[in-house]
Amino acid sequence: MNNIINIQIVKNSKGGHEDLLFEIPELNIHKELDTYYFTLAIETKKQCYQNKHAVVELISFWKKKITEMNNGDVIYLPIDFSDQYTGCLKVEKGNSLKLTYGYSMQEGHSINPMNPIYFYKTVTDFKTEYEKSLIANQLAFIKCLTTLIVQLNKV
Repeated sequence: MNNIINIQIVKNSKGGHEDLLFEIPELNIHKELDTYYFTLAIETKKQCYQNKHAVVELISFWKKKITEMNNGDVIYLPIDFSDQYTGCLKVEKGNSLKLTYGYSMQEGHSINPMNPIYFYKTVTDFKTEYEKSLIANQLAFIKCLTTLIVQLNKV
């Protein structure tokens, strides 16, 4: 069975650009995103830190917030931090989770990519980028996120 979402970091020579692969296979969403703002965020850390650790922290944040959701909650999980916008996954909880990919015009540099606490519930201008949404079981999505964390920590 495929993961609900896939996230990988690839090595390239583009300086933090197009090195974060994000996909939702069932929706045919395949994006090459940037780790640039992750790099800026980890520069303030004293220990040896890599972009993969920062991405793991973001996915761990996602997992925690998904776990805390109640029926009727809507949250926004950022993944694409850009100068002009922030690409994110809109998550609506009913009996299952409804996942929709889109963006907010909140600028990516204004959000902490490792702890987007001031983003995930404050989005008021979400625009869907694709017409389709995906219905996912909450426990299956949490398991998917756990798998992604393990995979990224191995790299």
